[in-house]
Amino acid sequence: MKISLVSPRGAERNQQNDIIFDIYEEMEGHLALMMDDIEFIPNLALLTLASYLDPSWDLQFIEEDYVPEERVEEMLFQQDFDLALISIVNYTAPRGYEIADRYREMGVYVVIGGLHASALPEEALLHADTVVVGEGEEILPIFMDDFLNGNPKEIYRSVTPADLTKIPPARYDLIKNPGRYNKMPVFATRGCPRNCDFCCFPNLYGRKYRHKTVQQVLTDIGKIIEIHREPYIHFCDENLFCDREFSKELVRAIKPLNVPWECFCDIGIAEDDELLSLLENSGCRDLLIGLETVNPEIMEKIDPWKYRKLKKYKEDIRKIQSYKLPVTGLFILGFDGDDTSVFRNICDFISDVGLYDMDFAILTPIPGSELYTRLKSEGRIISENWSHYTWTHVNFQPMHMTPEKLQEGLLWIFREFASSSMLQKRERAGVRGRQGI
Repeated sequence: MKISLVSPRGAERNQQNDIIFDIYEEMEGHLALMMDDIEFIPNLALLTLASYLDPSWDLQFIEEDYVPEERVEEMLFQQDFDLALISIVNYTAPRGYEIADRYREMGVYVVIGGLHASALPEEALLHADTVVVGEGEEILPIFMDDFLNGNPKEIYRSVTPADLTKIPPARYDLIKNPGRYNKMPVFATRGCPRNCDFCCFPNLYGRKYRHKTVQQVLTDIGKIIEIHREPYIHFCDENLFCDREFSKELVRAIKPLNVPWECFCDIGIAEDDELLSLLENSGCRDLLIGLETVNPEIMEKIDPWKYRKLKKYKEDIRKIQSYKLPVTGLFILGFDGDDTSVFRNICDFISDVGLYDMDFAILTPIPGSELYTRLKSEGRIISENWSHYTWTHVNFQPMHMTPEKLQEGLLWIFREFASSSMLQKRERAGVRGRQGI
């Protein structure tokens, strides 16, 4: 059997045709530094699901973003596939649907899954023979049995959380050009106890925190080391360090591997001196921390836990950085309490705390999130052009400014921190770009 595992291109992935791409062009004198900010990461969901398929089958892992334009037709549509597994997020959904429609015209059976399909399965089903809702690890073996027996269903929904300790190693060997990627993905955990209404993961993965075994993670990293000359490990977990004992065991195990790595976590790690000591000199190159806002009134409505932490943001960031651990602060613009003063207020906070790496995003009502449901009911979503759900476009009506002012503010704050003087400060501080500017 021949199967294509497809990750469609996004209209603005990796700053190609991005709304802020002109800012990158202005930084020609700092090209090397700016290039560090552009991420090239393979689709871990498809590589993981591939491990559930018969290894004797012909599996073609196709990431359209990394296929030369002149070869797209050949790789996607000039092979005799029996089955196509297409994984979509919001901004790749339109192109994913185009590919799916074309496959079906050719007689290829199409399965669509991923975050977007899980949130809007009826929409995805207009372009697929089968839609997978939720975690695919529990569903794919059931679907494959049905498919091979000639009675596949239109929609499969995961009922129970996947047992992460039973997930086999991802099929990194399917990557034909590993050197094309500057970061290689791994995941160790799922679930997050925080309560951010803009996040769609709780509805997909649940809030219960689960993790693999440390040995499973080491096996995945070992597979990456086998295929990549200079691996840089990117943990895709929503919040890697929620389980402190597991976190410490994992960091102790990673350190001897001598590989650089990064992860998403929350500001709470500042309270754990033992974990910070372990992270120091462990190969950790970046801690991406969702700070969201510096406005207490807004934070109180976003998440009570983060609200309680906000008053110590500056102290905690400085403490983490004192362990020589780079922090990337992640900020969101456009909350209901934000007006045009938010841009200057965040700039002042960043300058005051000495934070040299940061990323900014427009609040985005991702389908499947509580935010999407609320703004939809309030009639405030002004666009469902999924190609623009990239966290850089305004797709809703803000409460205290126009959509145009919010869009202008994002570009302004990117320019402020992409200035030559700021880039030089980051360079002198030894901070390399990771996520944003």
